[in-house]
Amino acid sequence: MKTFCGFVGWIVGCFVGICFANTAPIIGFICIIGGIPLGRWIGGQIEESKEQELAARERAYWEKRKQETEASQRREKHKKALSLLSWYPEATKEYFRIHWGITRSIITQFDITDDKVDKLLSHSETEYQNLEEKLNVAYRAKKEAQRQAERRAAEKKREEERRAAERKRREEELARQKKEEEIRNLVNTLPACVESWRSHSNSSLKHLFFYDYYSYANYKNNASPGMWEVWRTVWHFKNDPNKNVSNIEHDMALRKVTNLVETALRNTFGSKTEYLTLVCLTASTQRKTEMRYKDFADKICKDLNMINAYPYIQVIEGGSAKHDGGDGSRRVSYDRYFFSGKYVVLFDDVRTTGHSLEQERQTMEELGAKVICAITIAQTTY
Repeated sequence: MKTFCGFVGWIVGCFVGICFANTAPIIGFICIIGGIPLGRWIGGQIEESKEQELAARERAYWEKRKQETEASQRREKHKKALSLLSWYPEATKEYFRIHWGITRSIITQFDITDDKVDKLLSHSETEYQNLEEKLNVAYRAKKEAQRQAERRAAEKKREEERRAAERKRREEELARQKKEEEIRNLVNTLPACVESWRSHSNSSLKHLFFYDYYSYANYKNNASPGMWEVWRTVWHFKNDPNKNVSNIEHDMALRKVTNLVETALRNTFGSKTEYLTLVCLTASTQRKTEMRYKDFADKICKDLNMINAYPYIQVIEGGSAKHDGGDGSRRVSYDRYFFSGKYVVLFDDVRTTGHSLEQERQTMEELGAKVICAITIAQTTY
């Protein structure tokens, strides 16, 4: 504002100075030079006036806010004092007598003026309650009735909680008994679940497989797409480190076989899978066994809440696989204490004659386990 007014003053001074240039040059020069400070002085006065006006408006605003806040607080206090009068009339009447010497048969809301509110609120609500109970027979009876109601409610709640706890205890006991009965009957109920599964002519072991497996050597030259699909599924699942199976191929086969086995076990045993122990037949070496079965066993047992026997079986002396020209012999160590009393599901990739499954079945039974069934991906077909 000062700059603007100074500029305007200079313009006006120049105009006046030009007017006096011929008749009074000295006055004209003074007007030209003095226009700037005069304009800035006028601008400063205008700015100062505006600042004072703005400050006055701000002071008025905050004063109004302060008054409104105080008025609101007074209303709230007055409202609370009236509430105390409503709830505790005898106590309020007594405080009127104590503080102001006013004795009346009844105190009305018009008696609670602003000058009495702070004094009335200097007493806590607990003090009002105690004094009202002391002076007011009806209030005392009401409070006693309220306390009795609260005691009855508390007793009722404790009784309901006791009954609920008793019901829960009985339900848990029944569930425990039912569970124990179910466990005692597993020796009969688990074999009954696989009664419809296939038994081969040379074995009584119940066996489930998902594909027919045709000999690659005999059918490779005229194999159907379905044969190739089964071969790839088995080869990729076995994850033989000497066969250059990629991680993607193995993962796809693992997911496929896992889904087939989980679906079969879930449909066959339902919730009874928690009582089953999965035993995967070992490969010719511990490394091959791990690459083939570790992830598979972990996934199956986690999803179906089965017992995983994989950590309790170790190939301590490897051999060579039959399909690689060996005799399949190897030395395997079993945790004898782990398998005692277990209900076992055997798993292998392909069943041909069933000799390996029968050997594993015999080993399990010698360790004190009961073999319920066997599952393989495929069964060799000639």
